[in-house]
Amino acid sequence: MAYRIEATLAASKVLAAKPSLWQRVKEMLTGILETAEELRRTGQHAFSGIADERMRVHVAGYLIWYVLDLERHSAKILFIERAAELPKGSSNVS
Repeated sequence: MAYRIEATLAASKVLAAKPSLWQRVKEMLTGILETAEELRRTGQHAFSGIADERMRVHVAGYLIWYVLDLERHSAKILFIERAAELPKGSSNVS
């Protein structure tokens, strides 16, 4: 399955300046899309297909805010911000 990762103009500017971050974000969001689709397919979670709820993931010192569109097999990065230091033992994914 081919997944599409899109970004708003503001997020694209940040990612263009940091190619290694872009690669890590694409890998993370692809994995999240795969998991969400599998959960929906197996009936383990009631995904509506288009998630209006903003989600976030911590990648390489940044918080990546995104939404999923399972019908289009895509994720859209809304914005990116520097993450505050996480307390020891905290999860990197939120």
